[in-house]
Amino acid sequence: MVIGSLFRRNRTKAAILLALASLLLAFRCSADDQLKKKDGSIIHGTILSVSDGQVLVNSVTPNGGTVQLPYYLSDIQSVTMATPDAVTQLKDAKPATVIATLTPLLKQYNGLPADWVIDAMVQLAEAYVASNQPDRATALYQQINQLYPNTPYQIEAVAGLAQMKLSQGRTDEALADVKPLVDKANQELAPSSQEGGLYARAFLVYGEALEAQKKNNEALEAYLTVKTIFYQNSALEEQAEQHAKTLREQNPGLGVD
Repeated sequence: MVIGSLFRRNRTKAAILLALASLLLAFRCSADDQLKKKDGSIIHGTILSVSDGQVLVNSVTPNGGTVQLPYYLSDIQSVTMATPDAVTQLKDAKPATVIATLTPLLKQYNGLPADWVIDAMVQLAEAYVASNQPDRATALYQQINQLYPNTPYQIEAVAGLAQMKLSQGRTDEALADVKPLVDKANQELAPSSQEGGLYARAFLVYGEALEAQKKNNEALEAYLTVKTIFYQNSALEEQAEQHAKTLREQNPGLGVD
């Protein structure tokens, strides 16, 4: 009786340990970075850095060890990687802090097709603008264009460069740059979350350019489009809402045709 009871306890303990091991394994897999290659295969591991057109990944081997292997960026279709804590903690940070934090981080990951990298590049560009370094901001938007050809990220580059032109008083040029993006976005019946977030900036610049030309009805429509359709980026949605509010306060009775 005692022996049977002991056996049952040991068996129960073993089952619990096995369950815990399974949970830990599942957590580990879910916490991994993932690279989806164009051939459909998935690479799990920790993304360490990007250089010379390759991304270096630290992966766990079947025997429990680790190995660092490079993969060509040209073979990668998409990347799943959590935003680093250093980036998420920068909300409302001073421009100098943003620049000091993001410069080395982007040097490590520039070229990685991950949303957080592009967001960080834009955030760094905005910090340069705020610290009166527009040339560096322009260079970052140009870098996005060079590093991510033929990808939706180019929307961010075009909109960013148009924003820089607008800040220099080159309103017509800025408007001409973002108008094709606006036209394309208007044809999207169901934009993806990524596309929605990217198109939002184009519509913001478009609205600002129209407002500079005193085309207030059209500007308001651009801002409201961000609020109602391309709202996937909460920060840009808030900017659009504030632009619309200010425009209406300055122009009582203003509406959309």
